This record gives sequence, C-alpha cells and structure tokens, in this order.
Amino acid sequence: MPRLTDHKPEPPGKKKLIIGVVLLLIGGFILPLSLFLPFILDQSVDDQFLVPGSGSFTVDEPARYYLWHDHQTLFQGSSFNHPIELPNGIQISVYSSAGETLELVNAPSISTSGNVRTRQSIAYADVPSAGEWTVEVKGDFAPRVFSFAESKFLKIFGWIFGGMALCLITAATGLILVVLGVVGMAQKK
Repeated sequence: MPRLTDHKPEPPGKKKLIIGVVLLLIGGFILPLSLFLPFILDQSVDDQFLVPGSGSFTVDEPARYYLWHDHQTLFQGSSFNHPIELPNGIQISVYSSAGETLELVNAPSISTSGNVRTRQSIAYADVPSAGEWTVEVKGDFAPRVFSFAESKFLKIFGWIFGGMALCLITAATGLILVVLGVVGMAQKK
C-alpha cells in the first residue's frame, strides 16, 4: 500500500515573492545594458577611408549622414593619432554617381570614443536619395582617417529611453509582486 506523506502547502505569496525578486533583478540588469549596448554596437569601422582621397558609400535610404574625423583609430593595420583640429586648406565635397552635389553643414560639436576609435564630427549632409555617394577630401597634409556614416542618434536614444522604460516597468511589476508576496505570507501567519 502506498505511503502518504505529509504535504505542507506553500505559503500563499511565496511564488509572487520569488517572481517579484527575479523581476527586480532583471530590471536592474536592463538599465546598464540599455545605456551601454547602443554605443558598443555602434563601433563599426566599415565606413572609414583615408584622406587626402575619397571614399564611396552605398546609401540604402535618404538620411542624415555625418562626416567624422577619426583622429585616434586603427585603419588597415596602421595606428593613427592626430590632433582633433583639421589642417588648413582642406577641401571636402560629397557627390552622387549621377553628379548631384550635396551641401555640407558645419557641425563640429559631437565626439564619440570607444572600442578602436575616437572621432569628432566635422559636418553633416542630408542625403536625399539611395545610391552610390562619394566623399572627396583634398589638401596638403599627412594622411588621416575620416568616416561617413548615417546619423544613429535617434536610434541610440530610442535604445536608451526604451531600456529605461522597460527597466521601470519590470522593476515596478517586481516590486508590486514582492509586496503582494510578503503580504500574502504575513496573512498566513
């Protein structure tokens, strides 16, 4: 004959308490992840080119593109370390394969640093159409590395604020479940 064992019922609220604590921990993990992950993911170096010279880029859709001076970077196996300031007499033009020329808007107010490069914005251009675009830089100066990339500021801020919202929702839900779990366990006693 099978033996029956005493089965103690779990205190009401224990599951809520455990789930609440787990959600609080997850919420605490989401915040730093949402703050740093966008910057780590944004460190692509495929948009770099050596100047004086030119670089050609395929644009998939109209967007704002920034021209950057990658003053501390690794490029094709060489290390570059230049002052942030650009040399005198530099000439920059941006044009499409169809001959359309873009106006560059001076914008030296943004700098980023991470992974393998430190860079300073030079200017931006609103690229109006998809296709092949060329950035040409002329002047008499030692070789430097520039890059031309789509503006990712809105995406980065979306990651950050979306992560903060998700963190708050997760942590608030966890806190509510912890309180309900503690109340449930206290009522049983």
